[in-house]
Amino acid sequence: MRSWGAALTTIWGSVIKENGLFRMWHWGMREAESEKEPADRPLVCYSESEDGIHWRKPNLKITGQKRYPGNNLLALPGSGAKYLAVTIMYPVPLERDVTDVPGNPDPTKGGGGTHIWASDDGLHWRHVTKALHHGDWACLYPDRATNRYLLYNKCGALHGMTSRRIAIGLESRDGKHWEGYNGIRQWRETFVADDYDDAVAQQRGCLLAEIYGVGVYRAGELLISVQSLLNVWPPLRPMFAQNPNGLCHVRLGFSHDGFNWRYPKGRPAWMELGAPGELDAGFVVPSSTLVEDDDDLLFYYGGTKYDHGWSINPDFSIRAGIGTDERDSCRVMMAKIRRDRFASLASTYINRFDVDADHRFGDELSVNALAKNGSVRVALAEKTDHYHGSLRKHDHLPGFSFDDCIPITGDQLRAPVRFKKARISDIPADKPLTLRFELTRAEIFAYEWSGQK
Repeated sequence: MRSWGAALTTIWGSVIKENGLFRMWHWGMREAESEKEPADRPLVCYSESEDGIHWRKPNLKITGQKRYPGNNLLALPGSGAKYLAVTIMYPVPLERDVTDVPGNPDPTKGGGGTHIWASDDGLHWRHVTKALHHGDWACLYPDRATNRYLLYNKCGALHGMTSRRIAIGLESRDGKHWEGYNGIRQWRETFVADDYDDAVAQQRGCLLAEIYGVGVYRAGELLISVQSLLNVWPPLRPMFAQNPNGLCHVRLGFSHDGFNWRYPKGRPAWMELGAPGELDAGFVVPSSTLVEDDDDLLFYYGGTKYDHGWSINPDFSIRAGIGTDERDSCRVMMAKIRRDRFASLASTYINRFDVDADHRFGDELSVNALAKNGSVRVALAEKTDHYHGSLRKHDHLPGFSFDDCIPITGDQLRAPVRFKKARISDIPADKPLTLRFELTRAEIFAYEWSGQK
């Protein structure tokens, strides 16, 4: 018997670390029973790990035991509300012995679309509401800093003469009532490829760009987005429909409110595809957020060695002659970076720059710096006034010059700033300060005040 994940296993979901255990909600897909059946028939799966690398598929005994004994499938629904989830229901019949359970909306009778679910254990779920009826992927992010849920949902839109995949943005305080969507074209367009993205796609040998997946993570006052950009090549579909063929790359964006996004200069790739033949050489899709693991951030993504659309026809039917072993080419993969290292100021030789010290929340100053072959030094100077951007009075306070600073070297996330004969606590707390940084073949990602005033 072919398994419930015989066609593919990929992410299109979330990973969290809870009480030392990594928990993943992800896609599985069975093989189509014929070439006439729709290619995409995903199921919701659950897996666990102690280290985030080696995963097990527990026998949940929740659903599908007759059809797939020993499976890790979720039926959706159940009870409780500790967890919130979003799923996309395609307008096809519910899966026999798996999702055809009491309480599930019937997608063939108006139940298709984006649905919100709640659970008290992450395994047994109850239906909350249908949010809207668009697209086949979505990202649900709980933004605790603003006490709201953010929902990014795929839609189809036009840019120029070509239809594109975009993502619209909604928000909710309770997970049931959503704002930002009032119908087709009465939505909040949030992630949209534009002319600049088309130019990047053309530099990569393609024709145009589309948004094909989003994950969101809060880093202090900023929201960071991880986006898959599908770089599409011909043939384009001569109708308002999805273009099937292309490769992709992953880029970052940043926002203060979750809806207005900006990008680094040049919109550089944050993660490129793997080398030809590797398991992520063709196409990747992001999970819904990054996972904090001590001093690292883990990025889980679905990868395949083939380009998007390689196994389907322009009308999205399964291409004849594709073997089942070839179709089972998707994997869940993981990349990682050090925490709070999305962007930096760097110097290939030596350079200095000044920043406002902002509000001092303590007398201990630390920096997130990479200086394996160089150093970072800090000087403190008094400003002429408290307002942002006011000029400094002098090069440095006595005892707080660059020469007084003990150089910071190596790879450190929280390197303490120390001076040879003076302490920051000696500076009055109400004195407005400018922080001056000297980088010698080094990078600095952030600074932070801590400790007692």
